[in-house]
Amino acid sequence: MNGSVCSTRLQRAFNFLDRLTFSKLLLIVFLFSLLLHIGMVLLFIDEPIALDDMFQYDMLARSISQGNGYRWYAQADVETLRPYYSQFLDLDALPFPKLGLPTTFRAPGYPAFLALLYLLVPLSAHFILARLVQALLAAALAPLAAFLGMKIGLSRRNCFLAGTAMSLYPILLFYPIGLISENLYIPLGVVTVITLYYSISKRSLSWVALAGCLCGLTLLSRSIFAISALLAGLWLWCHHPARLKAAAVFLLVTFGLCLPWSIRNSLQMKKPSFVENSLGYNLFIGYHPQGDGGFVSKIAILPMNILDDSLRDNYCFRQAISFIRADPVEAMRRVFVRLGKFVGPEVREFDYFYSNDLLGPISLPALICIYLLLVIPWGAIFILGVFGLWQTRHSSLTRLVVFFCLGYGLPHLFIIAEPRFHLAALPLLLPFAVSGGKSARLIPWHNRFKKEDLIGLILLTLTAGIYLFCLITTLPVILTILQSGGNVLHFSY
Repeated sequence: MNGSVCSTRLQRAFNFLDRLTFSKLLLIVFLFSLLLHIGMVLLFIDEPIALDDMFQYDMLARSISQGNGYRWYAQADVETLRPYYSQFLDLDALPFPKLGLPTTFRAPGYPAFLALLYLLVPLSAHFILARLVQALLAAALAPLAAFLGMKIGLSRRNCFLAGTAMSLYPILLFYPIGLISENLYIPLGVVTVITLYYSISKRSLSWVALAGCLCGLTLLSRSIFAISALLAGLWLWCHHPARLKAAAVFLLVTFGLCLPWSIRNSLQMKKPSFVENSLGYNLFIGYHPQGDGGFVSKIAILPMNILDDSLRDNYCFRQAISFIRADPVEAMRRVFVRLGKFVGPEVREFDYFYSNDLLGPISLPALICIYLLLVIPWGAIFILGVFGLWQTRHSSLTRLVVFFCLGYGLPHLFIIAEPRFHLAALPLLLPFAVSGGKSARLIPWHNRFKKEDLIGLILLTLTAGIYLFCLITTLPVILTILQSGGNVLHFSY
């Protein structure tokens, strides 16, 4: 009886969704997502920030908002952080200016975004406003995912499913609490893809220029998107009515927006530079003999006693090249290791916070549930998303998403990779995962497969195998944390 009642109610809900206009459906998805993210932020609204990246973004934003330029590690900031940094740096021997060090290390987009928010409120409310606005940006990903679902032909109920899944994605519920550049560049990247796709139907170069502006802002927030921008230009050349002219306009606007900051950085570094100059540093970490291809904190601190960005970059580049030459086989092996890290489950953040007793002891059943929540959603989206991309391969939107994801993902395999990096592809991949799940159910499992079905199944099996392998590599750490005393293991980040 209860099952029949539930089935009836579910059918009524589906009928309600099918009767909604698409704009109302997107509004409902957005409001639901906004409620979730605002609620999560309010739970942690007064918590201090943590991790080096967050302090650095805050320093840069405060320096900009106070009119001191793009600087970090002012004397007052160093004194605040002395208990932490004095563990591995001789702070008294390093010359930190009163107003801080001019830097080219980090892309300016996210610090500028924070600085704009900081100008609106007093110092005591900086983090509060940043977290609330970031919750708004994170909530916007849900209707964007649903919108992409509509463009690949999903029904209203499946678009709602894609948007709701985006709202509930576990780790992204927590990202607005921190000062993390993903809060800005992920929404910018998704909107860039949508605008590029719309530029074809609008048949207007003004839409192409708008997409270029959005892509330029994305690059100013994370320069790793440069390859994606070039591939997007190629996509426009293939699919836009204006072809070469559209591609040229897009690339000129995109990189033209970055040019002033690149000139500033080049003057600062005394050599040609782009919007951020952390490549040498990341190569140093990614190829260090004691590393594993990802971020290792004990390696990351080694070049930090070199305060000058240009000197540090030159030193790190030379060291990275020497590491590769000393063991080219290991350097090539790490490319595949980074693939595993890039598509692996997002457990690193939880491992760090829990093992350092920042969350207190958690019972074994609850820990298992947390790990399942961290492991299953991305695994399902990755496996079914790749299958969905194959099933919709004739769509120009699919090709754009593939170009964008490949352009973003491939550089990480040769530099440094972590599971959180794949989050930029998540809103783009999720609608295809819903489509892939629907297609998988329609395959005639008991009959002879068509050639297309067979290729799709091979792809499905391959991606499932890759993710399973990535999951197995994280099990030793997970099993260690699941044991008694896992909350006081004090893992490094």
